[in-house]
Amino acid sequence: MNNGIEHLNVQNIEVAGFIREVFGYITRFKGQLFILKIEDSLMDHPLFPVLIRDITLLHKIGVKILIVPGTRKSIDRQLKAWEISSEFHNGVRLTNEEALPLVEQASLGAAQRIMSHLTAGGCHGMQGNWVAARSMGIIDGVDYMRTGRIERIEKNIIEHILSEDYIPIIPPIGWNKIGHAYNISSTELAMELCKYLTVGKLFFIGSENGICADGLTTGKNTKYLDVTASGVISALDIEQAQEILDLNPEKLTYTQVDYLKNAICACKAGANRVHLVSGETQGSVLQEVFSSRGDGTMVYANQYSSIRPATIDDIPDILRIMQDYITKGYLIPRTQESISDKLQDYVVYAIDNAIHGSGALHPFEDNTAEVAAIAVAANYRKSGVGAAIVRHLVATARMRGYRMVFLLTTQALDWFYQLGFRDGTLEDLPKTKRDHYNHKRNSRILIMPFGK
Repeated sequence: MNNGIEHLNVQNIEVAGFIREVFGYITRFKGQLFILKIEDSLMDHPLFPVLIRDITLLHKIGVKILIVPGTRKSIDRQLKAWEISSEFHNGVRLTNEEALPLVEQASLGAAQRIMSHLTAGGCHGMQGNWVAARSMGIIDGVDYMRTGRIERIEKNIIEHILSEDYIPIIPPIGWNKIGHAYNISSTELAMELCKYLTVGKLFFIGSENGICADGLTTGKNTKYLDVTASGVISALDIEQAQEILDLNPEKLTYTQVDYLKNAICACKAGANRVHLVSGETQGSVLQEVFSSRGDGTMVYANQYSSIRPATIDDIPDILRIMQDYITKGYLIPRTQESISDKLQDYVVYAIDNAIHGSGALHPFEDNTAEVAAIAVAANYRKSGVGAAIVRHLVATARMRGYRMVFLLTTQALDWFYQLGFRDGTLEDLPKTKRDHYNHKRNSRILIMPFGK
């Protein structure tokens, strides 16, 4: 019976933690612009109306939305119906004069389908030609004909439409100064928009649910990656994303390579976050927006997760995270005053400015220090947060020149062994800690001496 109550309490803590996280993100993202590149292959999927409904929910809570429809499947279908062949070179469609009107028709049709679903969801979309383009010309002997590159985007018009609470839908067709149309890459268009607009998030929504870690070659920057339960890499900074590209040219699909390259460019252009998610998984976009981990792969330029010194404003979160550990007897009780007195010893693990873990490094005599108060929010206990905090504290101790760190634990022996600690004795503790050792609690002593 007690086990059942304990399980329910853990569930309640996780739910409450998730609700707090959602409220924090709603406040943060209100008024921000999200650009969504949506593959047209999703439009025939049973969950496509659900995806658009989720997008309308984001719009209704104050997130600005701009949509770029992917059009490859629609174009293929249209060309096949008219028995017109289409070739690709390095993943780029070679668009001839005969195919161009059908390419335009397919692209505008994909945009119209999205607009119809938005209207059904109570939002208003607006489709327009706000992209100036030029011919790609002839490259290495290959004539790209009516396939073009983006030259300019009408920023002022798009910003005005957004301010009027419309959702702009921009099909991947560009126009030159004399009215000639060009077929352009929708992925490139989504990325280029990040150069013109202030973008909070860019989403690539297709059939693939991020970058799968299985089988990938990793290097110095990617040795330790946060992987979801489904085996997808949760987050990459742009250096890690580039390393994955460099080390896996034969293992990544063309689509994955294209998205990662454009994600890096978008981050460098100013997008805060770029997400690769599946539109075939119910709620994937909302999960990616309202959770620090999500279901897909996120690429980021600025620091996504960080361990930093705790501030006085962090104390309520530190106490909140510790409470479950204290209730179970894993940690000794602490108060706001006791944490405040030694606040300079504490660090917190922050994800998008939300606190999900904490720890402390308390200095003692004999050139030693104690690793203490390691706690992680219930939602993040399998994500490597605790290990990251311990490694940070150990690295800090080394940097400060301590000869040894130690800790006391009752329940986490094996976990600390994996992090390099080994058994110690009471005699290994500095005198101050030894004199205050709680024999009734009978905690195990673990140590990590540092070599010269």
